[in-house]
Amino acid sequence: RFAAALWLAGTRQPMADEAAQALKERGLLESVDIAGFQSLPPGKRIVVFTGSPDGSAVTSWCPDCVRALPVITKVVAELGVGLTVVGVGERDDWKLDARGGSNPLRAKDGLGLTGVPTLLCTGEDGKELLRLGSELENEQDPAAMQTLVDTSLRKVLG
Repeated sequence: RFAAALWLAGTRQPMADEAAQALKERGLLESVDIAGFQSLPPGKRIVVFTGSPDGSAVTSWCPDCVRALPVITKVVAELGVGLTVVGVGERDDWKLDARGGSNPLRAKDGLGLTGVPTLLCTGEDGKELLRLGSELENEQDPAAMQTLVDTSLRKVLG
């Protein structure tokens, strides 16, 4: 399993490509780095934080993100809502065994992210309405993850 995860990390996933392309064609996909995220105005938003420097919706150095991104982009595309994908940086910019402790997305006075992928939904006022982090990291079954993401987003979106 570990070798498979290493092979998958940084590779393109066809299902993620298709869903991301569908979102992009409809103008519903935004990919940003940390600075781009920090410059976004507060507002209603669905955001996924992923292991990449540029907010790619289809590639990641993080095996959990490689597993979750296709599911998240598929659900969001089916719901017809926008998605902002935020890259947390290169692996060493995120991991605590390197220089990740200074990552601004980990800061306690900021978002206080503890892992990627993390799915976050905010309201019009920018306040957090939903956060799925460890739930995504720990879910190995794509069908169960899809149900979790779909159910959670539908509750928030009404």
